[in-house]
Amino acid sequence: MRKQVYQKRRARLRSLLIFCTAAAILLALLLRTDRLIRPELCAVCESETKQFAAGLMADSVSEVLQQEQFQYSDFAALTYDNSGNVTAVETKTNQINHLQTAIYQSVQHNLEQCRDASLTVSLGTASGVWLFAGHGPQVSVRLLPVGHASVKLISALESAGVNQTCHTIRAEITAEIRAAIPFSEVTAVATYDCLLSETVIVGNVPESYLEFGNSDTVPQNQDFRE
Repeated sequence: MRKQVYQKRRARLRSLLIFCTAAAILLALLLRTDRLIRPELCAVCESETKQFAAGLMADSVSEVLQQEQFQYSDFAALTYDNSGNVTAVETKTNQINHLQTAIYQSVQHNLEQCRDASLTVSLGTASGVWLFAGHGPQVSVRLLPVGHASVKLISALESAGVNQTCHTIRAEITAEIRAAIPFSEVTAVATYDCLLSETVIVGNVPESYLEFGNSDTVPQNQDFRE
């Protein structure tokens, strides 16, 4: 009788030992897989977040341009001499500041609207193996804007050929978004650059590049900050 009880206890201990060993091996494999996949998962999340933010900023700029209908003459005025040569480019800072403010408000509004928005990334994509891309369980990524967006309007004069100068005004928008995944998070800084206005000036390069209402010569590349 005692022998049977002893054998039963021994069998139970053996089963428990096998179970614990299997659980420990499985846990070790899971931790090892997590260490291998998590860096790739964070990189994929950062890339997807930047892509999402760039699309959001592009939509914001499009909304402003559709509402305002700006033209090059709204941003700059060309000054000519008696011979018809362009002598200066005067940038209209009031209009430029108005456009910059409109873009900033639109971007900030859209960022606030996407607060707590979510994306999904497949573990197959995060594994880095192209055969598994787009397959496997989906990991939810929650987005959260960090701070405020930054909007720069950049005006530049560049050579466009013989006796031709290209004057461009473009917007450079930067936003910081935090992407949260289970037990981890990444912060992505997304930048979007778009051309707002462009014109080709035929003739010699203007001798001066002036702010509207200012008679001082400034560099050929000019930033208009917030």
